[in-house]
Amino acid sequence: MNIKKRDFISKIYYTLFIIIIYRLGYFIPLPFLNNRVSILSLGIMPYISASILTQLMCYMFPFFYKIQQDGEIGIKKINNITKVLTILISLIQAPVYINMTLSEFSYFINCKNILMITSIICITTGTFFTMWLGDKINAKGIGNGNSLIIMSGILSRFIYSIINEILNRIKNQLLGITILLFELFIWLLIIGISIIIINFVKKIHIQYVNKLNNYSSNLEEVYLRNEIKFIPLKVVYPGIMPIIFSQGILITIFKKINNINNIYGIWYNLLYSILIIIITFFYTFLSIPVKKISDDLKINGVYIPNIKPGKDTCFFLKKIVSQIYFVGSLLLVIIALLPSIFISLGGDKNFSFFFGGTTIIIMVGGLLDIKYTINSYIL
Repeated sequence: MNIKKRDFISKIYYTLFIIIIYRLGYFIPLPFLNNRVSILSLGIMPYISASILTQLMCYMFPFFYKIQQDGEIGIKKINNITKVLTILISLIQAPVYINMTLSEFSYFINCKNILMITSIICITTGTFFTMWLGDKINAKGIGNGNSLIIMSGILSRFIYSIINEILNRIKNQLLGITILLFELFIWLLIIGISIIIINFVKKIHIQYVNKLNNYSSNLEEVYLRNEIKFIPLKVVYPGIMPIIFSQGILITIFKKINNINNIYGIWYNLLYSILIIIITFFYTFLSIPVKKISDDLKINGVYIPNIKPGKDTCFFLKKIVSQIYFVGSLLLVIIALLPSIFISLGGDKNFSFFFGGTTIIIMVGGLLDIKYTINSYIL
């Protein structure tokens, strides 16, 4: 036990060391630009988008699915495909990000072409470096490397935002303090709701066909075999994926359209919501193998109470998945739109990012993962 605890403590120190390296790297600016724009500006997001695309490819195309099922060799091949997609996504997103920056600091630029080429190379390299750091945390740290790296950036911004919000509100004395306390209450409420949403599952109760005789002397065995168990399906099955993917599409493809370039505008959020619903639909139905679950239940002598095995079970599961998709997509849309709602009510832009969207889910999900990891080592 002592050896295990020492091993866990060393993993914590190693994880903190990697996060410190990442945070120091964030202060390295792009060359040929006087304002501070980090080489790690895109962070891990292109890699996450590439991972999402790879998952969808494995669900949609048999060729990639067969590769994925080919043991460790297949996993390595999928990882290599993900890295190639990461390069492509970085090469697409980097110019968009740079153009956004140049529009604000164009008077600092001596040579736009040189800046563009070097910036794209530096940002793409920075993304790969961030991905490498996440892999190191997974291999030698406490795991969940990507989430921890994203969380480190979120927490650094949160400290600045909360201090700035407090200073701005207390200027208005009693009214400002009252508004601040109300904001903090709503923020804590949103965190609590997010925890419930992330952990909430739809329980599909199942029962075994063969039961032991109630007069068996082994009462524990009788109880276990007669116990009604369930198949847990997360209501927000895709997690944060639809929000991140929708943001990437909007930034990359629709950023230059006048009516959609305002992230707090009506048209942006309307398209944002539609994309989240569509992506949630495809991901949920592609990633939950309803037919396979139905067949496995039948083969293993398990049935859903009051539902016939076979086609009826498959139809019932599809109905449940539809309900999960509908509720899950609406919850994700609400969470995604909370920052814009906060802004429309007069909230601070910097503080608004912590009222919803990817930020709140990543924070909650990451902290829950850390909790589960620590509990597993303690137990």
